[in-house]
Amino acid sequence: MKKIVPDPPNLESSLVLLECRVAHAVELLNCATATAYESAESLHGQARHLAMASMHLITQAQLALNQTLDQWPTRAVEPEEEVTA
Repeated sequence: MKKIVPDPPNLESSLVLLECRVAHAVELLNCATATAYESAESLHGQARHLAMASMHLITQAQLALNQTLDQWPTRAVEPEEEVTA
């Protein structure tokens, strides 16, 4: 008999994928911070304030993601499970 509902994804592999996505988002925010900062440097007045406000918002999002990664549960890898590069 064919199974109608597929097995749920492996929780551990899903968490690893999620951690990779969060780490990638942090790296993207690093680039966005640099871009906003460089843009703000060449602006004056209200335009500069808007660019700096964008940089502040990006930094706050980055901080939230960094705190999430810092609290991410880690597990010990058994010697036979280690992946060699």
